Amino acid sequence: MSTNEWTRVIVFNDAVEAEIVRGLLEANGVQVLLSKEAVGQVYGLSVGSASEVEIFVPKDQEADAKALLGDYTKDLGKQDQG
Repeated sequence: MSTNEWTRVIVFNDAVEAEIVRGLLEANGVQVLLSKEAVGQVYGLSVGSASEVEIFVPKDQEADAKALLGDYTKDLGKQDQG
């Protein structure tokens, strides 16, 4: 693991989507930490701030992560348009 500072790059309200993005980043060599709201996990909440999942990456990999996230979100937009 890197000894660098970690920085938040994105927040999801869907744990499944956060895990998909985690896989995308890790497959491209970016280290990832997920931070989930404990209350949401304990009570099975899946809406609002209690369901938030934050994705953190080492500061020195932030640019790579944001580039990959940009491609990911751009592809999502294309899917929504049919």
